[in-house]
Amino acid sequence: MNPIIVSGIERDRIDVAALVDKIRRDDCGGLVVFEGTTRTPDEGRVVLHLDYEAYEERAAAQLEQIAKEVAERFGLGGVVAVHRVGRVMPSEPSVLVAAVAPHRAEAFEAARALIDRIKSEAYVWKKESTAAGDSWV
Repeated sequence: MNPIIVSGIERDRIDVAALVDKIRRDDCGGLVVFEGTTRTPDEGRVVLHLDYEAYEERAAAQLEQIAKEVAERFGLGGVVAVHRVGRVMPSEPSVLVAAVAPHRAEAFEAARALIDRIKSEAYVWKKESTAAGDSWV
């Protein structure tokens, strides 16, 4: 199977539906989507917003590589691996992963692997702004 890879760094609000539609396939019956959104409160603090920064060229290349490796490992038909930079307000998505596979089990496992690898490997950093001040987390 030749997977469809949609990856990169997004400066504007992530259009979840449009990105997921890019990987839909007739030959795949399982599609799993995960949106990582800004939450408030966090550890008892009211979050005003998050600001994401990235080493954009490197982060974009990492997202593409992670997407390709996960697609190969799980036999996927398609992958979305997109991370936002800039200011993200509560309830807005900051990261989107999606996996489409012939069957649901592979799609679920792959989506989990995608987000776990992005969180641990991608050169993306976030600053949390609260009423008490800002901190890098």
